[in-house]
Amino acid sequence: MVAKDYIKKYLQKKMTMQIATANGNQPWVCSVFYVADDNQNLYWLSFPSRRHSQEITKNKKAAIAIVVRADWPVIGIQSEGIISVVQEEKVVKKIMQSYVDKYGKGSDFYDNFVAGTNEHWLYKFTPKQFVLFDEKHFSGKPRQVVNL
Repeated sequence: MVAKDYIKKYLQKKMTMQIATANGNQPWVCSVFYVADDNQNLYWLSFPSRRHSQEITKNKKAAIAIVVRADWPVIGIQSEGIISVVQEEKVVKKIMQSYVDKYGKGSDFYDNFVAGTNEHWLYKFTPKQFVLFDEKHFSGKPRQVVNL
């Protein structure tokens, strides 16, 4: 397999990622549960009042990191990209079904979203590229850059 295939596999398999946002010159990192679509865009739910959500309203640029393997050999994914709020009903429904399939939770999100009673927002991370650091499958050159 090539790096792009491993990235797709790992994005589907893993459950949490770290999001790095910034306000001015002050960075912030938080962890969230996520799902990936077929284009490797990443989605998560959060309250708009959370610090990372507030910072996203001011600066759409962010970075993510996913620990695939925390022991030896090290495997991880990093990316930088743009974050947006998802409000299109068709997309919300599709992503929330993926969320329910992966975690077994969130089945009422879409109904609450349509009813206007949901407190969470659905966020989308659109990556510019991925960097896979994989000492297991690419031991001679573990840093693999995948442009999108």
